[in-house]
Amino acid sequence: MTEYKREILPNPGSLVTRGRFNFGTFDRPFQTVNPLEAKNPLGRAYPRFINNQRLKEWQAFQLGNEDFFMLAVLYSAKLAGLIQFICYDRKKDQKFLYEKIVPAWSLKIPGSLWNSEGVYLSRDFNLRIHDHLDQEKFVIELEINAFKKMPDVKARFEAIHDLKRVTPIVVSLPLGENRALYSHKCLMPMQGTLTLGENSVVFSQATSFAIIDDHKAFYPYVLKYDWVTGVGHELGKLTGFNLTCNQVKDQERYNENCLWIGGKLHLLPPVKFSRPEGIAKDWIIKDAYEMIDIVFTPTVPGNIDMNLLVLKTKYQGPFGKFRGYIKDSTGSKISADKFFGMGEEKYLRG
Repeated sequence: MTEYKREILPNPGSLVTRGRFNFGTFDRPFQTVNPLEAKNPLGRAYPRFINNQRLKEWQAFQLGNEDFFMLAVLYSAKLAGLIQFICYDRKKDQKFLYEKIVPAWSLKIPGSLWNSEGVYLSRDFNLRIHDHLDQEKFVIELEINAFKKMPDVKARFEAIHDLKRVTPIVVSLPLGENRALYSHKCLMPMQGTLTLGENSVVFSQATSFAIIDDHKAFYPYVLKYDWVTGVGHELGKLTGFNLTCNQVKDQERYNENCLWIGGKLHLLPPVKFSRPEGIAKDWIIKDAYEMIDIVFTPTVPGNIDMNLLVLKTKYQGPFGKFRGYIKDSTGSKISADKFFGMGEEKYLRG
């Protein structure tokens, strides 16, 4: 079997330089994330405000420990926005979903990860994401009150993005000649507190995790992708993976698939998803190099169906468990049998 290799490039500092996207896989953050400086990213010369309308942007965090799995999201499709917090108590098998579809102008997606803020504020749902790569951390703050007869939420999580301890995967991937998908993902230790109703939980760095997905992309008018992420503590080390099959060109050279073991980054090859029995049953994820052979079994359903005429989405985002293995860059097998995480099958037109 041929060995898979993908180059990690030195980060050029800016996502776009002199009007051109810098394509590649990097292990350090961009200082400047400037997709709207790209020349003709949609294939022809449009005004900047049209390009901005086509730029999908979100910032999401998976958070938790062995007892809880949570998701906090700020998402802008420009025609509408999504604010979301999901808390799943694994021991009690209880899921709490806090979600709002809002005008895109009512939320703010940060332009970069250096001393910036993503925010949505309203009467019943407040979410702030403080991006402080300059201080090697992210701070996620939530306050949700009197929301659809559900328990009130107050939370503060601090994710530790110390480059001496963790290595992100930072990608700029081609969707066209000068059209890109940018993402910064990192598995990090996390600490914080969550108050859900009358119950409070303390999260310690030794047992808790956070995964960031800072994301900006000039997706096609019809967006489609498959994705899973899973987290565990294999051999006493915080371990996790990110696997995606999307619309990126030349995925042998350009993809965001990776494995983290104790903060170290291992690059992975392209993958294919199959669901022979449908969304609610096993998702089978494999590659052509025999490095990845895992099955994701949804146990907690999640979906969004939205049709606003000019914007339509069909989204399946279940939580669930994994089995199988992934090989690291040395060829050692990492068992995924105790991992927990989530998957997505996404369709968006607009």
